[in-house]
Amino acid sequence: MVEFFFGNFYYYFLLAMTLLAVVVFIVLQFITPAYGMTFNNRWGISIRSNWGWVLMESPVFLLMLVIYLSAIIPGAPYTIQTFPWVTFSMFIFFEIHYLQRSFIFPGLMRGTSKMPLSIIFSGFFFNMMNAYMQGGWLCYVSPEQYTLSWFWSPQYIIGTLMFFAGMIINMHSDRIIRELRKDKKDNNYYLPTGFLFNKINSANFFGELMEWAGFAILTWSLPGAIFFLWSFANIVPRSKAVFERYSQFFGDNFRKLNRYKIFPYIY
Repeated sequence: MVEFFFGNFYYYFLLAMTLLAVVVFIVLQFITPAYGMTFNNRWGISIRSNWGWVLMESPVFLLMLVIYLSAIIPGAPYTIQTFPWVTFSMFIFFEIHYLQRSFIFPGLMRGTSKMPLSIIFSGFFFNMMNAYMQGGWLCYVSPEQYTLSWFWSPQYIIGTLMFFAGMIINMHSDRIIRELRKDKKDNNYYLPTGFLFNKINSANFFGELMEWAGFAILTWSLPGAIFFLWSFANIVPRSKAVFERYSQFFGDNFRKLNRYKIFPYIY
């Protein structure tokens, strides 16, 4: 079974995920998922957004952990004594992000916004597939390529710096947006300013893209690159939709800021 899922099938799956990311990017030019600022009731049954984030994001954290543990149990390809430390660090980086996104971020949310179950299920499905891509690569397909010397390779150093810089940007930007609301019952939207918001409208999205670009570089892997492609395919159209919604909400007060949507001086 392991040979099947992490043999040729795995690479066919990566190809399919690459093609699907391109399709998603094209579709999202015409369809705006209904959550957050763009929420509407046309996407079916909805639940509180904080629970939606938990249900959508926690599976990737848990499945990644299961894949890792399955690789180090007695009789598995690797043991806790021999499992590569570089691979272990990559696994930890991935889990740190999803620990925050699955369990901490939802608890900090203010307001009572809703998220459709259709959005939650689509996110759940992708996250399960992504855990298979990233966990399979790190724990089964090619962990032996990451010898200790990888710790001081340019890819690992640059990628790690980008990953944590992106995480800090993402979390700090989310904090700025969150603290504009007075309390957990405040459902109004406000115009964030300061920090990277002086140049780009979706500073939080910019930080997340930087994170996964860094992860792709530090792992120097095809699955890492595909995950970045998926992040780009979802986040860039989302930044356009949020930009347009801010323009509707705040009018000339927003437009006179001359912000870029997500990439400073580019888009």
